Amino acid sequence: MPFWLHLPSEVLQNGSTETIDMILTTNRINKAAAFFESEKGSRWIPYSTGNALIRWFCHTDFARREYFNKRELILREFARQTGLSHIEDVFPDAFVVNFQKGWRAAKLSYLSDKDFFRRVEVIGKQHLDNALSNGKGVVLVNSHFGFAEIALTLFSRLNYPLFATVVREKGANSIKVKGIKKSFEPVLLQFKDQSNEELIRMLFKARQTLQAGGIVHLLGDGYHGKSSISMNFLGKVRGFRPSFAELALSTGAAVVPMIARINTRGNVSVDLYPPLDQGDETMSHEEKIMHLLTQYLTLLSGCWKKEPQLINWGFVEKFIRQVSDADQMPDDE
Repeated sequence: MPFWLHLPSEVLQNGSTETIDMILTTNRINKAAAFFESEKGSRWIPYSTGNALIRWFCHTDFARREYFNKRELILREFARQTGLSHIEDVFPDAFVVNFQKGWRAAKLSYLSDKDFFRRVEVIGKQHLDNALSNGKGVVLVNSHFGFAEIALTLFSRLNYPLFATVVREKGANSIKVKGIKKSFEPVLLQFKDQSNEELIRMLFKARQTLQAGGIVHLLGDGYHGKSSISMNFLGKVRGFRPSFAELALSTGAAVVPMIARINTRGNVSVDLYPPLDQGDETMSHEEKIMHLLTQYLTLLSGCWKKEPQLINWGFVEKFIRQVSDADQMPDDE
């Protein structure tokens, strides 16, 4: 059992900086994190207790000075490159909301419906229901922003019978998926390296779900895949795969964006947006693809600028290393 679950409450609440620094080490925190991310930890640690421990740790001097120091430097560089002036306001909340998301996703699946919906609020469900009413299914486009993991169990809780999610093999083997209560597990459309064979097989299964009037959930900003369109994103050039747009246009399915936000108390707010406009008959297929991508990127870039604390850490690091739009645009991959 992790050492910090044995800490006296007076140490957690009133411990001096010197006392806490003596207790906390990177090795100890990594061991505690590994326990959280185990199947035993996802079941044993109460959700409220786990969130309180995460919040306490992320507010310690040790967390900011040592454990999350690199993360803070990366976020500050992101703010410098994008001209954000409010970056100081996001610390230490950025640590709290990004730490142990896999544990939170798994643990939430074990809450009763009553407790789950005390923690999780859904806004805009009518947009999803209206889009599904046409019988052609919905491509639910999510992002590496906020608490995307909640989608893995939310829609089973909401009693949508046909829900499949596209997930990388590595993600399928993590606690956010493996730790989910069996009764809420989604259908997984797994990929490893998105070879042509994999892509054909996955798209076939996705189309089957959509043709049956179901939901296919995927992340629209992933880096995986061999084909992408170079786009300007917050002044940088990066490739975006048009998979969600291609899937929608080939099946007649609606594209409904979602953004899930988690706060420092572990409460989640899920926004479901009106379907993206898919253009009209005067537009070519390529123009429709660009039209859908542009709408999605407008939403995503707004979220990044307004709430940088919710950006996936790995994606912030990739962003700051990308080519500026002031440089020559690379050819499409």
